[in-house]
Amino acid sequence: MSQPPSDPRSSRDPLRAVFPRIEESLAEGALPIVLFDLDSTLFETGSRNLRILREFAEVHGGDHPALGDVVASLGADDMGWNVHECLASRGVTDAALLEALKAFWFERFFTNDYVLEDEPAPGAVDYVNHCHQAGAMIYYLSGRHVGGMETGTVQALTNRGFPFWRGRCAIHLKPSFDMADRAFKDEAVADIRSYKGRVVASFENEPGNANLFLRAFPSALHYLLDTVTAPEPETPADEIVVVPDFRMGASR
Repeated sequence: MSQPPSDPRSSRDPLRAVFPRIEESLAEGALPIVLFDLDSTLFETGSRNLRILREFAEVHGGDHPALGDVVASLGADDMGWNVHECLASRGVTDAALLEALKAFWFERFFTNDYVLEDEPAPGAVDYVNHCHQAGAMIYYLSGRHVGGMETGTVQALTNRGFPFWRGRCAIHLKPSFDMADRAFKDEAVADIRSYKGRVVASFENEPGNANLFLRAFPSALHYLLDTVTAPEPETPADEIVVVPDFRMGASR
């Protein structure tokens, strides 16, 4: 009889706990599935936001001279959940200007072109490849939408070195931009179950989604990336393993 798996929350290298789960699933004849969110999980969106902010400053800098200096002082790591707070916290409080930025950002952030700016999170490419090479099916799940972001998303994954065109990989995006998040997640859970495999782990940056996957797949390991979240996030369940990125052990 196999030994019960150790609790990764008490491990110095919790990410490695996924690999024995993959091996065990394969040994029992079940397809192991590892679920990965994209934005602020596998990818850091700071560079995408920064490009938009710099382009906005080029257009509007003449009318607001301080804007150019503020934006020039910012880097990708300064980007939070939205670019408006980033400016407001640095003294740019013109309501009309911030409203114009929201519209400018909205027209660009959810597009194939701008999504190519995203950088992989530290260790993410190696980690996903390790999971795939160990025999897991890689299931990419994102609220990015079909009809505007799918081409850029696939290009970003393949250009950055994530497994995609190698078998045992699937991607699930919103069928439309306007689809409600909860309905989309329910649809995704049904799709994941249709593979008749075994979810061994999930990775998310939003505590609410991590809690949802814990409820849907209680026997799996569920990880929360301690990165950017929407305002007023849920409290993660005690079972959720919180990690800063995808670097394992000595590679940190």
